[in-house]
Amino acid sequence: MMQFMQRVVKTLGRIWQQLIRLWKQWFRRSPPQSFPKKPESRVRFQTVKGPHNQPTKPLSAAEYEFLFSELLDGVHRGWSQAQVTQFLEEIGPASAVNLKDAEIESSDAEAYVLWLRQFGTRLLNSPVPNQELARRMVQLGALNCGKLSTVAGEIGQRLLDREANTPSPSAATPASPVASEFTLEHYLQLGQIHLDRRQYPSALTTFEQAATHSPNHPEVLYGLGLVCHRMGLYQEAVGHLSEALAQKPEFVAALTQRGLAYKSVDDFDAATADFESAVGMKPNTPEESCARGKALMQLKQPEEAIAAYEEALTIHPESHRGWYDWGNVFYDLQRYDEAIAAYDKALDLQPDYAAAWFNRGASLGNLHRYKEAIAAFEKLLEIQSHDYHGWLCLGQTLERLHRIPEAIAAYERALQLRPDDPTAWRYRNAAMLDLKKS
Repeated sequence: MMQFMQRVVKTLGRIWQQLIRLWKQWFRRSPPQSFPKKPESRVRFQTVKGPHNQPTKPLSAAEYEFLFSELLDGVHRGWSQAQVTQFLEEIGPASAVNLKDAEIESSDAEAYVLWLRQFGTRLLNSPVPNQELARRMVQLGALNCGKLSTVAGEIGQRLLDREANTPSPSAATPASPVASEFTLEHYLQLGQIHLDRRQYPSALTTFEQAATHSPNHPEVLYGLGLVCHRMGLYQEAVGHLSEALAQKPEFVAALTQRGLAYKSVDDFDAATADFESAVGMKPNTPEESCARGKALMQLKQPEEAIAAYEEALTIHPESHRGWYDWGNVFYDLQRYDEAIAAYDKALDLQPDYAAAWFNRGASLGNLHRYKEAIAAFEKLLEIQSHDYHGWLCLGQTLERLHRIPEAIAAYERALQLRPDDPTAWRYRNAAMLDLKKS
C-alpha cells in the first residue's frame, strides 16, 4: 500500500472556513452552542506565525510526510526562499521517532533530513510513477534552502531520471481486456478506501493511476472530481465532474458533487441547477438514490432527502457511505441520536471510517455525552494520528470535563501538525492560563 502514499496529505494545514466560524463560537470564553460536524471540503488559509515556544513531543514519520507535502504544495504555489525557511523554522528541530539509517552522515542528523532520505528510498524502490511529486521536489531543491532542500532536489531528479529511462507501457505486451478491467476496478476500490480514511493525496494518486488505464471512464473522472473537491481544488473538481457528465449525462452523483463544487465557489445559480437536475432524475441504483438525497438536502427538502436514503438503504443496507450520508442529514437537522445510530451502522460496516468517527464524536458532544465523544475522537486518532481537527476537538472536549492538562497535550499535538495555526495557539494559551489559575 505504501506505493500509493507518495503524495501524502498536502491539505494538512488548510483550515476549513466553515469549521473555523463554528469553532470561534465554541471558544470557552463564549460557550459553544454545538459541536461542529466536520465538512468534507477545505480551503487554504493565510499563515500567521504563532508563539515561539513550540511543542517538543517528537513527530512520527507519518506526520513528517504530511508536513513535507504541505511544504511541497507551498513551493508549487510560489513560496519564496524566505517563506520556505520560515516554514522549516516553525516546524522546529524535534526528532522523529523510529528513524533508522546507518548510512546517514553525522552532519545530516536533523530528524527531517533523516526522514526525507528514508522517504526517498521508498519512492525510488516503488514501481509507481511519481513525476508530479518529483517535479515539486526538484523545485524545492532549486530554492537552495539548506540541506533538506538539497536532498529533496537530489531525490526528485533521480525520480525524473528513472522515469525518463523507463520503457513506455505501450512498448510492452498489451494486457488482456480482463486484466485491464481488473486493474481499473482495483484502482477505483482503492481510491474509495483512501477517501473513507481521508487520505486525499493518496486517493488522488490512485485515481490518476486509474486514468492512465481509462482516461474517459466516468467513474474515474468522478473520483478525480470528488477528491479534488475534498482537497479544496474546486475549479479542478468542476472540470473533472463536467468531463464525467459529458461521458454519462445522467450521472446523478456527479451532478450532485458538481453542484457542491459550484456552491463552494459561490456560483449558487449553477449549483442550484445541478441539484435540481439531480433531483429530477429517476435513480436506478441505491448509490443514485443517496446522491439524490444529498441534492434534496441542498435544496432544503429534508423529509424528501430522508425518504431517498431510506429507499436506498432498504435495498442496499451494506452501504457504509449511505449510512454515513444519512447520519449527516440527521446531524444537520440536529437530530443527534438518529445521527449517531446512522454513524454506528456505517462503522459496523467500515470500522476505520474516519469521517464517521469524527461526526459521531461531534454528535455525542452536542448531547453533552463528553466521555463518549472523547472515546470517538480517540478512535479517530488511532486511525489517523495526523488529524489536526481531531486533536483540536479532543482538546476542547477534554476541557468540558475540566481535564486541562490532557487538553493542553491535545492542543500541542495539533500544533505539531500545524505550528502556525492561530486557533490552536489561542486555545492552548487560554488553557494554560486556566491551569495556572486553578
